[in-house]
Amino acid sequence: MDERGTPDWLALCDLPRAWGGQTAWTVLDADYGDGRAFVQCWETWRQDPQRPHMLHYVGIAAQAPHIIPLTTKAEDGASENTALRQTLAAQCAGRGAGFHRILLDDGRVSLTLCVGEIHAMLKEQGFLADTMRAANTSDPWVVQWLARCCKHGARLYVDAAPTAIDVPQTALRHLLRDAGFVCDVPAPSQAPATSAAQCPSITGQFHPRWEISTRRSPLHHPIHSPARCAIVGAGISGASVAHALALRGWQVAVFDQERLPAGAASGVPVGLAVAHISADDNPLSRLSRSGTRLAMQHAQQLLACGHDWEPSGVLERKPGVAAQWHPHAAWMKAAALVQAWLNHSAITFTGLTCVSTLHRAEGLWHLTAAQGHALGAFEHVVIANAMGCKVLLRQALQSDCSTDWAPGLHDQLNALQPVHGTLSHGTYAEEIDNLPTTPVNGNGCFFPQVPGPHGAQWATGSTFETGAMAAADLGTQHSSNLQRLRAVLPEWGDTLVQALDRGPVSLWSSTRCVSHDRLPLVGPADTAARSGLWVNVGMGARGLSLAPLCAELLMARMCGEPLPVESSLARRLDACRVRRVRPSAAGSPPGAD
Repeated sequence: MDERGTPDWLALCDLPRAWGGQTAWTVLDADYGDGRAFVQCWETWRQDPQRPHMLHYVGIAAQAPHIIPLTTKAEDGASENTALRQTLAAQCAGRGAGFHRILLDDGRVSLTLCVGEIHAMLKEQGFLADTMRAANTSDPWVVQWLARCCKHGARLYVDAAPTAIDVPQTALRHLLRDAGFVCDVPAPSQAPATSAAQCPSITGQFHPRWEISTRRSPLHHPIHSPARCAIVGAGISGASVAHALALRGWQVAVFDQERLPAGAASGVPVGLAVAHISADDNPLSRLSRSGTRLAMQHAQQLLACGHDWEPSGVLERKPGVAAQWHPHAAWMKAAALVQAWLNHSAITFTGLTCVSTLHRAEGLWHLTAAQGHALGAFEHVVIANAMGCKVLLRQALQSDCSTDWAPGLHDQLNALQPVHGTLSHGTYAEEIDNLPTTPVNGNGCFFPQVPGPHGAQWATGSTFETGAMAAADLGTQHSSNLQRLRAVLPEWGDTLVQALDRGPVSLWSSTRCVSHDRLPLVGPADTAARSGLWVNVGMGARGLSLAPLCAELLMARMCGEPLPVESSLARRLDACRVRRVRPSAAGSPPGAD
């Protein structure tokens, strides 16, 4: 029995015995409530020496869960339960509607919290569960959608406690049977029960009488077990994927043409992890909102607060719009995060290596450097080298004519374009009173206090220049940054600009990779996801807000895990998606839009 006096749903689902020795285990909880059941499952996983390497838990709640009431050691028999609840409460604070990926226990426990109406949330799933937990319902569509999310043989637990609609046990069992579940025979004491109040739970397994379709999800693909994976590119896109794979037991080799990781755009001295705001809450806004919280989880675990990052919050100011405060936002040093991600025993980094060719033979990808030097053979390859992906992917696709390569990928590659950016930064030559205490963002951004090798630094920028010749004129780029600073902090005008220019100023410049719709390209290069060639590029200027979430999405596609975002949103990021061209731009050259 649990702390509320109801049956132990884990034991009724044959847990923890069933997950013993498994690589991963997935639970779908359509009755998440305040998260008590999740905490119980999490605690059981932590205490089990035979636990699976990864635990994936998807919880559906009609509303954002309130902070979970803390219990005392006397009530729940263990202080660990209280500590887990406190951790979960902190991570759930401020969550709104939609999908939220929360990583716990060094990333080995992933909670996907889905806040919204149950029909909508079930339809947005893209995985198959090993264990299912649900509430009493009279809705046949809910039961059917639950069945669509089950693996063959998955155990089911239905909390049949009274609800607003008291569903008779026989009616609920009929709904479950019609959806493919085989319910356990009630205990003798429960046999006469006719209502949920008399029968506190129903258990069973998903054993449909019919053959299950192999394509029950629009994102269905083969589930790949941990293997060897090469990643081309050691920036924030590649490093986030390398870290995610290593946590799942993969052996990862990372190659980059620079001497050290984060040698290109990810080497920006400081950047923002902050949500994008739009009137219609467009896909970029939804992605960056969820991705920022995930990036802050990684930073909290891996970086030194106050030196490499700070959960400072960000003030957004745009002309003609009221200022908006983002409490869940931070400044970060991207290079420090990249280094922390790659600091894993299962990851090897090789610099000063330009991968020139990919050749597939006997189920393995063979990588070759520019001088013909063989770099090794791998079951999987992830292309994450920004604009360099165009030449390498085209060469790989041409070298393997036996694979059904997605035609949309060629179109997406044609539409990629470089956007150059310059950031101005320096140290203060004098003390300036009443400076903002947190970063200010708008058409440009200003960082008032960032720890540097020579004391506190400021930074402002950055430019967005599509022309390489214009971007090379760093003096003009610096002037543009100062003009942006005047717009972000108009009350200071020239006073602040002149004060900053009196101190030593440095300029940092690099090139970002941007897709036609400003959304990343994430997923397999072939239509069936069987080739082992994957893509993760196009973060643009929002790598800190998007890369960790895109890495989780790629893991879902590679390993058959729950999606970290709604399936409709995941399709908008697919690397092979069909490019939408506006009528006015139909005659424009690739990438012009």
